[in-house]
Amino acid sequence: MLLAACLSRLAHGMLLFVVVLFAIAEFGSAEVAGLSGAFLTLPGFLVSPLAGAVLDRFGALRAVALDTAFSALLVGGIAVISFLGGLTPAVLYVMLALFSITSPLTDGGIRTLFPQFVPDAAYDRANALDLSTYSVIEVGAPLVAGALFAVSGADPALFTVAAMYGLAALSLALLRGGARAASGRDGAQGVPPDPAEPRQHLLRSAWEGITYLLRNPTLRGLAASYSVFQVAYGMLVIIVPVAVAAHVADEASSSRYVGVIWAVLGLAGGTGALLAGKYVRSGLERRFMAGALVLAALALYPVSALGSLVALGTGLALFGVMEGTVNVSLMSLRLRRTEPARLGRVMTVSISVNLIGFPVGTSLGGFLVDGGAPATALAVAAGLALAAAACARLLVPEEG
Repeated sequence: MLLAACLSRLAHGMLLFVVVLFAIAEFGSAEVAGLSGAFLTLPGFLVSPLAGAVLDRFGALRAVALDTAFSALLVGGIAVISFLGGLTPAVLYVMLALFSITSPLTDGGIRTLFPQFVPDAAYDRANALDLSTYSVIEVGAPLVAGALFAVSGADPALFTVAAMYGLAALSLALLRGGARAASGRDGAQGVPPDPAEPRQHLLRSAWEGITYLLRNPTLRGLAASYSVFQVAYGMLVIIVPVAVAAHVADEASSSRYVGVIWAVLGLAGGTGALLAGKYVRSGLERRFMAGALVLAALALYPVSALGSLVALGTGLALFGVMEGTVNVSLMSLRLRRTEPARLGRVMTVSISVNLIGFPVGTSLGGFLVDGGAPATALAVAAGLALAAAACARLLVPEEG
């Protein structure tokens, strides 16, 4: 189970960076790279409210195993078509969209599988192990992706990602039994849910989560603020490789630098989250979130745009610290102001709405830097971070 989780998460974490570097190298266009990032993420965000229903109906283990196998075929297919010289931007977009549509099954299913295969007494330790491996992979994926792309090139990097998904599917296929699976609970081992539960009920539950979010002023304000912030974050996925390429002419070295910078951002984000966890308290979440967003804007512009790799890395490290603070503040506020009975369905919808700005950002970032103007794009990203701070301050009520 742990091997499958690590392989699938490492593959998923690497894929976004490999696709961006691949599009820039293959088509010479930051705009194509930005749209590729959008197609890789946006369809999954749109269908993710239904992912929980699918997991419940067919069983998490079966759904995740099928999704990882399907992901291996799609990513491997992109590499094969590219190797044969038949890959066009349109074909790439279609295959990435198909990948994205099923990816929420693995994202949500992995988290539900861990407690199904351990005794109740070990649940907390298993969950801690799950979270710790995810944090390590989040930092390591950009490093591995950048180094692999630099050493082997685009197609071998994609083949490697496909192989990781294939091995994850194989690991899941070998799972047998478990503390909860033995009793047939929680859909483990693909045990179907109660047949008396109508399919419409699942769709209605998803819809109720959407309407609850729209009616809750805190969740509404957080969605507005964080989705705008995610537009800025999505822009960075495209801005960083273009900005690094402006300073490093060698393609292999440029890919390595991109991986290192994103790893530093990830480490800084973890540090910021730990610091925020120590100081953020009930009633202070909104202030911490708004303040961190203002400082994140300053980190993007002018610090990151000062014109050197050191400035870019320093600015993004500061941005990462602020991002960690924003995330902790948002999650704490969302948890405290959501009715416990609705938390599960609201959480899925809220995450999807909050992150929907990311694919918009990758598209916008590609458009702005396609002409080779990373400083202008960083200024726009900083402006979006300030807009997110204003949303947090003005749209999120002080009490809820």
